[in-house]
Amino acid sequence: MSEIVLYDAGGTPSPRRVRMCLLEKGLPFKIKWLNLALMDQKAPSYLKLNPMGLVPTLVHDGKAIYESNAINEYIEAVFPNPPLVPKDAYGQAQMRMWFAFENDFGKPFRDAAYETFAKDRLKSTGLTPDKLREEITKRTKNEAYLRFATKVLTTPRDDALVADRQQILLEKMAQMEDRLADGRVWLCGDQFTLADIALAPRVDIFPVIGVADLYQRFPRIGQFMERIKARPSWAASAVRPEPGETERGVEAKIAA
Repeated sequence: MSEIVLYDAGGTPSPRRVRMCLLEKGLPFKIKWLNLALMDQKAPSYLKLNPMGLVPTLVHDGKAIYESNAINEYIEAVFPNPPLVPKDAYGQAQMRMWFAFENDFGKPFRDAAYETFAKDRLKSTGLTPDKLREEITKRTKNEAYLRFATKVLTTPRDDALVADRQQILLEKMAQMEDRLADGRVWLCGDQFTLADIALAPRVDIFPVIGVADLYQRFPRIGQFMERIKARPSWAASAVRPEPGETERGVEAKIAA
C-alpha cells in the first residue's frame, strides 16, 4: 500500500475527520503538521497541493486530495472496509446533506473562532507584530494574509460578533436536536457513517467559542456525542503536535 500522508494542524476540526476515518479503516498514515497561525498553509509549496490554502490535504499514491469530506469519500472508495457510507441512494443523499449542514454552521463558527480561539492561540505565541510579519513573509508574500493575521493578533475581541454568531449556531444546533428526536442511533440511522465523522469534531469544540453547556441545552446531541466518544477512533484521533514536532507516524491499529 502506498504511504498515506496527511497535512494537518492541531486543534482544527477538519483534519480530525480524516484522522477518524483513517483510524476507523485501520490505515497507517503519516501526519505533517502545519502552523496555521504563521500561515504555513499559504506557502507556495503547499498551495501546489491544495490551492484553497487550508487543511487538511491527503496525499496518496502520488495524488493530492483536499476538503475533508471529499478526502473521506476517497478513502471509502479506495478502502471500502469497514463501510462508512450507506449502501442506498437515499442514505447517501442524507449523508451529504449532513455534510452541507455542517458546512453551513461551520461558517458562523469560524467567525466566532477567529475572535476567540484564534486570537488566544496567536497571542500565546508571544510574537510581536514585527516578528509576526517576519515569520509570515517567510511563507507567503501576499500582504492580505499578513494584514489578516496582524488584525487577529492586535485587535481586541469583538464580543458583539461572538454573541451574534453564538445565537445563529444555537439555532442550528436546535435543528440537529430535532432531527435526533426520532431515536436514531447515528445521523443517517443505524449505521455509523462519514456524516457522524463530519459533525462530531466541530460539535465537540463549542466551548472554544464560549458555549460550554451545549450538551445541557441539547441532551440528544450530548447522547450522540457520548456514542461517538465511545468509539476508539475518537480518543485515538485526539492528537496534537509536540513542541517542535513536524511529522508523526500513526499506526492506526485499533478495533472499531
